[in-house]
Amino acid sequence: MLSTEFHRYLMENEEHARDLPANALVVFQVEGETGFNRWHKETSLRNSEEGQPISYVHVRKWRKHSSIEEVSFIRATGGRGGEGVRQ
Repeated sequence: MLSTEFHRYLMENEEHARDLPANALVVFQVEGETGFNRWHKETSLRNSEEGQPISYVHVRKWRKHSSIEEVSFIRATGGRGGEGVRQ
């Protein structure tokens, strides 16, 4: 979810996208989320490619609401190819 929101942010703020090197590993650091920050940094660095540029992104502020306006949930109850799908 965080990477999706970050991608949306970059699409809306293209000047910041130019600050990221090609193929950069993005390590998110969210203000006030010490446990998440530690976990994300360790996991990301462990999975980085040799020589891959690393960019730390400090998320300081969130919008109050999701950009999603309306959703519906579909629950699969079994079967293949959509059989047993309920709305």
